[in-house]
Amino acid sequence: IGMFVSPRKYPRKGETVVISAAAGAVGCIAAQMAKLCGARVVGIAGGEKKKEFLLKELKLDGAVDYKSTTKTVAEQLDEQCPDGIDFFFDNVGGSTLDCVLQRINLHARISICGAISQYDSGKINNKQSIVGPAHYIKVAETSSTISGFNMMHYQSHFLKAIGYLSWHYYRGNIVCPEHVEKGINSFAKSLEMLFAGGHCGRLIVDISGDIE
Repeated sequence: IGMFVSPRKYPRKGETVVISAAAGAVGCIAAQMAKLCGARVVGIAGGEKKKEFLLKELKLDGAVDYKSTTKTVAEQLDEQCPDGIDFFFDNVGGSTLDCVLQRINLHARISICGAISQYDSGKINNKQSIVGPAHYIKVAETSSTISGFNMMHYQSHFLKAIGYLSWHYYRGNIVCPEHVEKGINSFAKSLEMLFAGGHCGRLIVDISGDIE
């Protein structure tokens, strides 16, 4: 939905696409879908392990480590996206969204899927403390668009989406990595991991061993 339906135009061949939280369950699928469109895809994630995951397992064209102690996100984006950014699929919000907005091209599309940086901090529960994009004026300057989506508002597209993803999955064009934690007692740790970003791909709590 956030890649093909909500934005006014989906990623095109040769365009530069940036995906935040690209090593997560949603981000890794969005990144692979953008690659299937023929776009040049750069993922943002935290840590060397996730950076390697983006480059080697997902085979993205570039990766930005927001936890880097040697280079800022802005510096890395300038290196990875020297010609600017045409499409941004955002799962993070906050300062990451601001960094990208400063680098968007003419008629860029920004698709807002989530704002994990605000969930983790608890700011999402206090609307007055949510960190919004300070550089939103770039949207007007570049005639770009920001679109948000809630998938429950697009139920009529579900069957088409399932068919598309299944077709590519069973042909090996899309991988769905999983991180599995065992036992119901791991639920609290897994919930914290979900928001702190301590995993790659889908995070699953397997309670099958707890059922008698």
